[in-house]
Amino acid sequence: MGIRSFLLYFIAERWYPMTGKYFLSDILHPSRFKQGFINLIKAPVGSGKTHFALNELPKHAINNDYMLFITDTNMNRDQIISTFDNACEYDKSWREFLNNQPKPKIDKRWGTWRCNSKITVMNYAQVAALFFYGHKFDWSKFDYIVCDELHNLIYYRNIKPRNSTTANQGNATASILDLTIAKIEETLILNPHVIVLGMTATPKVVLKSFPRVYDVLTPQEFDDLYRYDVINKWYYRDYVKVLQAIPIGKKGIIYFDRISTNVGIKKAESILVGLGHKTGSFWSMRNKDHTMTQRQLDVRQYIVDNQMIPPDVDILLINAACQTGVNIKNKDVTFMVIHAPDGSDTLTQAKGRLRNDLQNLYYYKSDGIDYPNPVPVRFLNCKFPAEKTKELCAEIRYMKPKGNEHYQWEYTKKYLEQKGYKVTKTTMGHGGKQRAWFIELE
Repeated sequence: MGIRSFLLYFIAERWYPMTGKYFLSDILHPSRFKQGFINLIKAPVGSGKTHFALNELPKHAINNDYMLFITDTNMNRDQIISTFDNACEYDKSWREFLNNQPKPKIDKRWGTWRCNSKITVMNYAQVAALFFYGHKFDWSKFDYIVCDELHNLIYYRNIKPRNSTTANQGNATASILDLTIAKIEETLILNPHVIVLGMTATPKVVLKSFPRVYDVLTPQEFDDLYRYDVINKWYYRDYVKVLQAIPIGKKGIIYFDRISTNVGIKKAESILVGLGHKTGSFWSMRNKDHTMTQRQLDVRQYIVDNQMIPPDVDILLINAACQTGVNIKNKDVTFMVIHAPDGSDTLTQAKGRLRNDLQNLYYYKSDGIDYPNPVPVRFLNCKFPAEKTKELCAEIRYMKPKGNEHYQWEYTKKYLEQKGYKVTKTTMGHGGKQRAWFIELE
């Protein structure tokens, strides 16, 4: 690699600056919050929402039981507890209460069954279970209730549970998560001294579902917040072609909604392993249809503890169990494949798991041409004779240049180099007499 190529590689893959001017903690103060409303903190991934909530907000609390931090997934909860010294999981004695009391009845005092830390961390399912089973859970004692990834509380309520359980009050067909939603709305009216925050990068469903929402940040403040950037976006129709183009040894993350369908984690991982890649995958620990192996549990735990992909994994495959909250800080991840359309909440949230800027993002477009791999597999990572360049150019139809430019090799070569490919002139055949080219993804 020449010095110019090395410098371009170093700048491209190591020194992307974040876009923006401020972190959330730089511009937001609790004096701006309104009582009786969900104070919506709509902020992009990378702007410091969790840091603000768990490091800055507690400095302004008054009471001893000052923060209840509710998140959406077990993994996010576990990662917060392992990362922030001042946070701990809600006391596990409540689980014994649920398991041992067919007709729940409890008279324990507040302080004996909550965690002893300043920040109590739970997920939405835990909170809903406490309300459903009549546990003495008076969250009006908190100064702040922070609802992290609040959009997922609305999303999860629409998923029918395996063992459908109905609420013990109100609509008999409601999901138990509706109890949490109702409790939030009740708190806004009956306990306005409790400041309720809703944090999300994708707030559309929150604004539709809650009548009492106050958007804390101005549009200009939102635009000025730091966020992680994507250098190149590519779209595809056939994800298999994308997988086939990934060079061995490249570090990346792949997201699918599904686990076992034809377009899902298991199928994709099988293809990648067959191509020689070192993969790792995981999904929800609560999934009874697809129980994870010890290897998968180890990968999950490593990410919880270190916020990094294990060193023996090059390509990590995840689904919605890791769509929000989980942080992955690898600087050597150069691509993500997210099987969701551009502009969707899923793509925004899944992309946010990487806490760095990203070289290449590949997303799904059902009516598109396979965009992320302009170089067909038969031309990639192998020598091909120079006379084949016209055939290659003819296949790169989506470029749609003026006239017949897409048949001109020099134009196509320049375009591919701009998109992250390394195009090398070489020779092949007996004695190296035949002119040839070699194309690879840098």
